[in-house]
Formats: sequence, structure tokens, C-alpha cells
Amino acid sequence: MSQQPPRAVSRLTSGAKVTAAAMLLAVSSAALAQTPQGAPTMEERLRTQLRTTTEQLQQAKNELAALKAGGATAGASGSAASAGNAGKASKDSPEALRKQLDDAQQQLTAERQSRERLAQDARASQSEVKTIADKANTQISQYRNAYDELLRLARQADAQRKQLAEETAAQRAALKLAQEKNDRLYAVGQEILTAYETMDVATIVAARQPFAAQARVKYEQIAQQYGDKLYEGKFDEQQAMAAASAKPAPQAEQAAQPAPSAPADAVSDIKNGR
Repeated sequence: MSQQPPRAVSRLTSGAKVTAAAMLLAVSSAALAQTPQGAPTMEERLRTQLRTTTEQLQQAKNELAALKAGGATAGASGSAASAGNAGKASKDSPEALRKQLDDAQQQLTAERQSRERLAQDARASQSEVKTIADKANTQISQYRNAYDELLRLARQADAQRKQLAEETAAQRAALKLAQEKNDRLYAVGQEILTAYETMDVATIVAARQPFAAQARVKYEQIAQQYGDKLYEGKFDEQQAMAAASAKPAPQAEQAAQPAPSAPADAVSDIKNGR
């Protein structure tokens, strides 16, 4: 279709030339055949006919140029339409549609693979995070158990320390009480020794006389008093520990008190032999 406009133009051009030549020959023959008197001369008629023929030829050339321009435009539009139709036909062809379908399937497959990789990465990350969290929880549980064990041991050690401190204080109080009782016993023994050292034979004989019942009772009372003092000075470990653990401070104060001495009148009576 792109070669048809030039052929039409060439045909129109050759036709116009033939027509102009035929008209020129007809005018020449008519001029030669008729030469009336008083009419324009042959030369004038030829010139007039030549101008007319030239004008017609120019008009034919203009029409031919316009026809050429219109044919080129039509050819271009026809070529474009043909190309568009061919492109559309090529686009709408089964092979093109099959190729587009294959491309779409490939893109879909690639997209699915990408999503699967992302899902696998997400699952792997989630599993890794869960593993780390489990390890952290296990370590936290171990640390908590160790802390609880250390706290229990610390409390147990503190309780033992307090118990040992109380036992030590009780033992110290008992030891101090024993020392005080020993001091009392020593003092009572010294008083008894002093009384017997100062007692003479007459006092002993008088105490053994049958008529000296009053003096004998008095000496028995003195002996009972010394016996009570000796019994009070006897050290009892269990009693001392119980008293020290129950009331360590009052017990210490009681132990700090001076030991009671023997009655002055009894000692003087022994010394005087009454």
C-alpha cells in the first residue's frame, strides 16, 4: 500500500501531458484550417491558446502536487494503521499471549519463592529468638535457685551464729556463776577453819556435857547454817545454763553480788566457846 500513491501520481502526470499536447495540436489545426478576414492573426491565436494551455497545465500541476501531498499523508496513515494492525495482531497472536502467560507464571513463581524464603527466614529468626529466650529463662531460673540457696545458707548461718552467741553468753554467765560459787565456798571454808582454829578444849568439852543442851543446839544451828552455805555454793551445770539462757543479765548481776559471810554471832560464839 505504500507504493500505490507514487503510481497514481505518475499516471496523472502522464495523462496531463498527453491532454496538453492534444489540445495544442487541436488549436494549431483549427488555426490553420480557419483564417477568416478581420479575425486575429494566426500568431495571436497561437499565443492566446498557449497561455490558456499553460494555465491549464499549471492548474494540473497544482492539482497533481495537492494529490501527491494527499497520497503521501494517506500512505503514511495507511502505513501507521498497517503497522498498528500488525502490532495489534502480533500482540493478540497466540504466541504473544502464550509468552505473556509464561512471563506472568515466571513472575508468580519468583514471587512465591521470594515469599517462601521470607517465611523461612522469619521462622528461623523466630526459632532463634525462642531458643535464646529459653536459654535466658533457664539461666534466670538457675540464678534464682542459686540465690535462694545462698539466701537459705545465709539465714541458716545467721541463725547458727545467733545460737552460738547465745550459748557463748550462757556459758560465760555459767562460768562466772561457778567462779562466784567457788569464791563463796572458799570463803565459807575459810570461816570454818578459822572457827575451829580458835576453838579450845574447854569449849569442846562444854559442848559435849549432858547439861549443855542449849549450847549443843546452838552449835547444831551454826553447823546447819554452814551446811546451807555449802549447798548454796555447790555448782549445778544444768541449772546454771538454764538460768543463764533465760535471764543472763540478772544472773550476771546476781553473780556479781558479794558472797554472804557467816553470821557474825555464830563465829563469835564459836570463838568464845559458848
